[in-house]
Amino acid sequence: MTPSSHPLLKSSALALAVALMLGSAFTGHAYAQDGGEEEKKDNGGSRASSPVMERIERAKQRRAKAQGAEQQESSAGAQASTSAPLYPLATRVPPSQKVNAKENKTAKEIQADYEANKFDSVMSKVDAFAASGSTNAYLQAYLYQLAAVAANNAGDQQKSADYFRKTIEANGLDNNGHYQAMYNLAIQLNQLDQAAEALTVVDRFLNETKTDKIDPLSLKAIILGNLDRPAEGAALFEKVLATKPDDRPTLMNAVAMYQQADNFDKANALLEGARKKGMLTEGSEYRTLFVGYINANKYVQAREVLEEGVNKGAIKPSQQLANDYSILAQHYYIDDNKIPEAIEFYTRAMKVSTDGEAALNLARVLRNESRIAEAKAAAREALAKGVKKPKDANAILALPGGK
Repeated sequence: MTPSSHPLLKSSALALAVALMLGSAFTGHAYAQDGGEEEKKDNGGSRASSPVMERIERAKQRRAKAQGAEQQESSAGAQASTSAPLYPLATRVPPSQKVNAKENKTAKEIQADYEANKFDSVMSKVDAFAASGSTNAYLQAYLYQLAAVAANNAGDQQKSADYFRKTIEANGLDNNGHYQAMYNLAIQLNQLDQAAEALTVVDRFLNETKTDKIDPLSLKAIILGNLDRPAEGAALFEKVLATKPDDRPTLMNAVAMYQQADNFDKANALLEGARKKGMLTEGSEYRTLFVGYINANKYVQAREVLEEGVNKGAIKPSQQLANDYSILAQHYYIDDNKIPEAIEFYTRAMKVSTDGEAALNLARVLRNESRIAEAKAAAREALAKGVKKPKDANAILALPGGK
């Protein structure tokens, strides 16, 4: 019996979700500046704006003030952004375009629909704008990213990914917005089980931004795991662990991938190190190490880990615990010929089991040791809880001797 390894989470305990921090904002004059400061005019007469999600939160409060302002042409791209660069090593030169009064009005209307949670209307109007023949790359990219967020909020991840792809293709945002859209696309594609394209996108993101941030590396590791390349994914997670050695979710993902790659020694070493530092607190974490030691035929260590998890209350009584106790009991009986230990662990298994299989195995061992009275008691327990082979239990009850 070989226990299954710790399951690799597709988006993992990293909690990678669609990052809606879309770094480039529409630069129409009616919107607030990053950080909630008073609106300021740049050299071209336009007012700089906050990132999209911050602006959305503040726009309603500032709309009354903005309604009386005269619409003006606005500079887009790097010149209009007051946000600190998220990717300072990127060599891409952001484009610069202007938004005329008519386009400014269209963008504000779509923005208003978004704020009112009219996501279908947002997508419909963005599609209509794209079909109008506008050549304004900045406004196309901005509206596509807004439609991508709307689609995600409406629960349509595929459409969200399509809009993020169009955002990137329009190539009109500043570097913050452009690369956040690229990162979001990689996340969405992976969640849509389109891991091959997700890997292409995240590799492009990493190559062009030259970033060493933890989340993109972790995302790539997850994608590699989903592409059945767990050894590569595990190596990336270890790179992340070098900077975040006490991050339990990253640790568990690295362990899961090493197990997926059948490298149980590496997985066990990572978990054992975490155990010694007191990082294991969940029953699943203890059991992952238990499974690793079982797969490596290290039963002494497996027993130690299982008992520590139980004694600390991390591992609760359950059928799973009964199965794990039975694994140890079977090893002691068959491989080591340690009968007292086998009886002890089958007894533990019987006490927490929801069926009678562990009790029946205990009855068989006791019968073979000529402890008939105890064997019959265990057989009765097995029948009471239910077993696949009641004839075996009844055969033990029919033996002479005992009660």
